[in-house]
Amino acid sequence: MKLSQQQSIAAAVDQWITGIPGRIRDHVIFVENPEHTDYAKTLAGDDSTILVLNGDTTDGDIIPVSGAFDAAGEELLVDGSLSLEIQDYVAIAFVNLVGVTVVRVTTKEDWQAFFDDAEEACRSGHFVQQLTEVNAVFAERGLLSGVLKDNLVLTRLHITFDGSILSGPYGTKIGRVGDVLPDLRLRSVTLRPESAVASVYYPWDIYESLAAKPWIPRYVAALDAWKFIPREDRATTTLLGFGTSLYGAALSDGLPSADAPFILKRGDELTLLDTKTGRLFKIGPDAAALIEAVSNLRDVKIAAIAAAPALKVSVALAEESIRAVMARFEQLGIDIIGAR
Repeated sequence: MKLSQQQSIAAAVDQWITGIPGRIRDHVIFVENPEHTDYAKTLAGDDSTILVLNGDTTDGDIIPVSGAFDAAGEELLVDGSLSLEIQDYVAIAFVNLVGVTVVRVTTKEDWQAFFDDAEEACRSGHFVQQLTEVNAVFAERGLLSGVLKDNLVLTRLHITFDGSILSGPYGTKIGRVGDVLPDLRLRSVTLRPESAVASVYYPWDIYESLAAKPWIPRYVAALDAWKFIPREDRATTTLLGFGTSLYGAALSDGLPSADAPFILKRGDELTLLDTKTGRLFKIGPDAAALIEAVSNLRDVKIAAIAAAPALKVSVALAEESIRAVMARFEQLGIDIIGAR
């Protein structure tokens, strides 16, 4: 399906902010200094998008941008129509999100607050409301969600005002104006995901923190899951795995893959949410407990042993039931375990 002009711009901006390859088949280039526009065009592929701060509005090969992208409280206006507000993570809980808001996690205080909020959500089920809003967009989402585990794919380039070329708006320097694209690609191949914040924070600290908390991608996915729940239902809805369990999950069970569906509990009603498609399926309490167990433990036999006592059935019957539930949802195109 071909994207409209507005959709293409939105997809390009999202790719530049998050670092996640999107519907833009080539890389996105952000240019801080309009004098580097012609050079940026030499780096662009057939399907690239070039965003230029204070760029020439009559140049059909670029998308002009105005405002500021690197200051909290400021606004970035893309193509005169797409408005983005920039906010630091530490302030987000105190801000009313009116429009699309880019949430930056750049300072030590930002990172500490982010990890504290994630741990609180896992422990009690309490989420920062602003982060669950549809118009909240995490900067460096590729890093936080674990999408780019092995290397930083060259999905974007950021050309600073003085001509340095970074792997993203807060990323590692990989060149200077004048360098050819093959050289930039070669230098980016060996980058680790945490290098996406290397120009504003210590990447090795982030690497160690994320490695110690392998459940962070599931937490980030949970923030998205809330966006499918009507605002009027949120106060009475909980996400299984965050402060609550149907089978008595142990801390050692961990959390499911970020790609696994979510189970929503509202009163006595249980619903399976597939965030990839937005589809919802009502399920019974026994099926929900089995799905929760196998999603957490990612092994049918171990999940059956864990869930059988809570359901007061034999391990053999629990295992048979898990396989039946998984097969049923597989027919619907849903992977309960969320294997990547």
